[in-house]
Amino acid sequence: MLRALVEEHIRTGEPVSSRAVLAATGINVSAATIRNDLAALEKEGYVVQPHTSAGRLPTARAYRYYVDHLRPARLAAANRHRITDFFSSMHSELGKLLKATSELLSEITHYPAVVVGPGVSEETTRAIHLVPTGAQTALLVLVTDAGRVGQEICRFDHPVDPEDLEEVERLLIRLITGERLDPGGITADARREAAGQLYGVFERAWEAVGRASRASAEVYVGGTPQMTNVWEDLSTVHRVLEVLEREAMLFTVLARAPGTTIQFATEIPGGPEVDIAVVSATYDVAGAPAGKLGVIGPMRMDYRTAITAVETVGQRLGDQIGS
Repeated sequence: MLRALVEEHIRTGEPVSSRAVLAATGINVSAATIRNDLAALEKEGYVVQPHTSAGRLPTARAYRYYVDHLRPARLAAANRHRITDFFSSMHSELGKLLKATSELLSEITHYPAVVVGPGVSEETTRAIHLVPTGAQTALLVLVTDAGRVGQEICRFDHPVDPEDLEEVERLLIRLITGERLDPGGITADARREAAGQLYGVFERAWEAVGRASRASAEVYVGGTPQMTNVWEDLSTVHRVLEVLEREAMLFTVLARAPGTTIQFATEIPGGPEVDIAVVSATYDVAGAPAGKLGVIGPMRMDYRTAITAVETVGQRLGDQIGS
């Protein structure tokens, strides 16, 4: 029943009546039974009723349940042929390929699309150093197994004793040397437990690690002109544009976990309070994760098509880069 309600709202954008749910499910029960079930879902936080005489709207909790139990759809034949033709004919340098891929993904799904190019976040950390540059600043230097070097300034909230800085450096070395440079892979609780009393200093250095890991990865956004068709409220369009223009937020919204993920802005600690859902996937090159791509839309997006399109385009993109 909840799936039927969510899919009906995705289709119409309107509150869903018990009669509409009954028609969608085709189950042999009375409308009164459906109303009682919807009332129970409302009590559990899965739906809301704008006013007494209106139907129900799914909440973020309902969307989370829906996408966690969703099976992707098969892409239309025309879109499958379009993807094949695109990658068969595309032989541009990497930057142009990634930009064109973002436009392709947007045209297929009708949502703004983002492609994040390969960066040092997908490489292994070989060495890390914290060099004092002042009482409240230090230079973080990262060296990857590919020989790339990242540098970022750490700014601390108070003067830091050199011995404490050395301890933070040793902790960073222990946590990420020899590991893929993925700052999202270690939780805040784990960092707090590891750093103890130096947690405040460690977090400033950890933020610099995150900036260094993103520094060399280029972000390409396609399909922004479609935003007014996706979000009817112009104020929401402006807020979504702010997210797309803030590279750091894009990296947060495009979940760092490997594989395919679906994330809502409301689920991101400190994230924007805006109607955003993101379907993203990792693309692999030569069997190793190389970057991310995804589409950004409202929570009532067509998830079935979006998931399949993102995964299909991601697989072909990885094959194209690795060929």
